Amino acid sequence: MLDQRAVTVTSQEQLSLLIGHIYQGSFEDVSWKQTLELLREYLDARFVTLSLVAKTALRQEATINVGPIAFDQFLQYENEYQQYRPNVETRLGEVYTINDWLSLNRAEFGKFNELLEIGDINHYMGAWVCSLENVDCFIRVMRARDADPFVREEANLISLIAPHFARALDIRSRLAQCEIVNQIYADAMDRLAVGGIVLDENGKILVMNAIGADLMKRRDGITMVNGMVHAVSTQDDRSLQALIRTALAGDAAPADTGKPQALTVARSSGARDLGLVINRIRLGNKVGDRWRTGVTIFIRDPENGVRTDPAILKQLFGFTQAESALATQLAKGESLDEAAVELNIRYNTARAHLRSMFAKTGVTRQAELVRILVNGVAPLGCFDQAS
Repeated sequence: MLDQRAVTVTSQEQLSLLIGHIYQGSFEDVSWKQTLELLREYLDARFVTLSLVAKTALRQEATINVGPIAFDQFLQYENEYQQYRPNVETRLGEVYTINDWLSLNRAEFGKFNELLEIGDINHYMGAWVCSLENVDCFIRVMRARDADPFVREEANLISLIAPHFARALDIRSRLAQCEIVNQIYADAMDRLAVGGIVLDENGKILVMNAIGADLMKRRDGITMVNGMVHAVSTQDDRSLQALIRTALAGDAAPADTGKPQALTVARSSGARDLGLVINRIRLGNKVGDRWRTGVTIFIRDPENGVRTDPAILKQLFGFTQAESALATQLAKGESLDEAAVELNIRYNTARAHLRSMFAKTGVTRQAELVRILVNGVAPLGCFDQAS
């Protein structure tokens, strides 16, 4: 049983700092490390450990530990701990101590006691913090053999912060899912050679994908000035800013997404004009009684065609290496004659490859073949950024 004597574990400032680090841990692991360091300090502990256990495999998904032990030694300790810990039931949200586990009879758990002695641990407190869809979270606090036992107020501190860990883990899980979805979209746009830029309600750039950032860096048609998108041409810039202002004028409610507007932007290099599509979007959830309005700008560079991976073309259509090389050039918009020159092959050889590719894809015209190459999944299998 826990000692009922009164102690002051944390001040309001310390508790606020502790909880702040817990929620910051939704974004970065280092904050949870700092959280455990603070707990170790406040509770005069030797070790503090946060463990995430995958439900399906019943294995450690991740473990964060603070205390005077090398990481490899801790991993060995952790493996043995999981092997020899008493197999007793714990309840979600309930703080327990080693005496609760051992029923005041440590003799029946000899190997576990040896493990505690090796770590110079005599006092032990822990909690099953939360249970999410795929993972359980546990926190353990351990004191040295010559330290005082844990008291009720110290257990109350663990009970107090446990729900915050649960919420932070839920936030972390949701953020991770959003990051995965965002990565899928950004990766697909890069592979399809589409530049993407998102502007906030003030017209400032929030985020760009790799293609968009590269176009801005080149300053050939569009550029960034004071964190905002501008066309290099004064005339084009007036049109672009007008479209952005129009898009931002709406409230971006679900029924008010607006119609996309298009614009071509001249380039000082003499390359073909950039094509831009400007559209109003809703940024996140409502703030107060209104939606935040933003803008997306999608950019296509006619000089920057989609790319295809020869290995993918072989898997999809059974193309030979030579046919895949020709298909790659055709997908960029080159004529058969231009592709032959680029590949350093005879025009008649290119025609022979083309006839073979017609037979393998079931088409009879070059335009149909290019449409299959560009509109199919082949560009999505190319891991090189379009250039």
